Amino acid sequence: MADEIRDTRPQNATGMAVCDIITQGKAEHGWQPYASINDNGVDAIIIKRKNGVDTGEIMFAQVKCGKGNGYFKQTQNRPKHFGVHVGEDYIEKHRPKWNRLSGPIILIYVDHYSSKAWWTDLRDDLSYTTDNKSIILVPKHQRFGKHSFGEFKSLKGNIFVSRDLPNILTDGDDFEYLKYNKSIKESAKEFYKDWCNSPATIHKDLGEIIVSRVGWRHLTRTDRKQTRIINSLSLLGVAKKIIENVDKCYQIKELKKEIAKDNTIILTDYLAIKCNVTFPFRQSSIIQVILKRKRILNSDKGVISSKTWFFSIYEPLSTK
Repeated sequence: MADEIRDTRPQNATGMAVCDIITQGKAEHGWQPYASINDNGVDAIIIKRKNGVDTGEIMFAQVKCGKGNGYFKQTQNRPKHFGVHVGEDYIEKHRPKWNRLSGPIILIYVDHYSSKAWWTDLRDDLSYTTDNKSIILVPKHQRFGKHSFGEFKSLKGNIFVSRDLPNILTDGDDFEYLKYNKSIKESAKEFYKDWCNSPATIHKDLGEIIVSRVGWRHLTRTDRKQTRIINSLSLLGVAKKIIENVDKCYQIKELKKEIAKDNTIILTDYLAIKCNVTFPFRQSSIIQVILKRKRILNSDKGVISSKTWFFSIYEPLSTK
């Protein structure tokens, strides 16, 4: 029985401590441990800084610390990699969550005895293998250190690369729709209906943003965690203000591309608007609005039509 019960807390603590020292002590970026109760395969958030100032860019990290054989697996047919054995079920459960995160996510493997660390991109298909679905592949040359943060700029999921985030100031009126004697879903639904029927919400570059059932269905869909639904519904009051006052937006995903016989192209994609929001009743935080856009293009005629819908709002640091 003693062999079956293995206390991994000491090596977990070592792994997190090594990553903290490298990230904060050497590279001078932020390292924020993430509560394990969320069970989304995220152990920490890396907050990128330049000259001691937050840039608005974040990354996520999953940390594994090997002791003895532990997680570490040699791969004879891949001499330039080693494997981190986490289990097929673990990968199947967490990979969709990693792909949905609002920023890049890396696996950091720490050797318990030497405190040396390596990393790999958990969104990269090359980090996985079909002949052994229980391991995550880590390139041996990818040591995790101060130098790594320059390499992280090319990771999948980077959606904000500007040094400064615009700031949005809110007040109590923005959240007046939240009533203590009503459920948050009921209060938010009334607010959302009023928003749908209000004068058009205009973005400087994209034009009119359509507020319809497209956004409400996404916000309240059954496969979202309740914590994320509550988070989104409680932020609706600032969504319009962000859209109307933040000019920059970034494409985060091309959803669909169709080509008709006359070479007309139909493009559907997602856009993100990101800013720092100051609240009257809690600490400020980075908030992100997601828009869904559909364009019809023709090489001869140019843009034939373009429509953009409000799709979601949430805190990138909260759980999915």
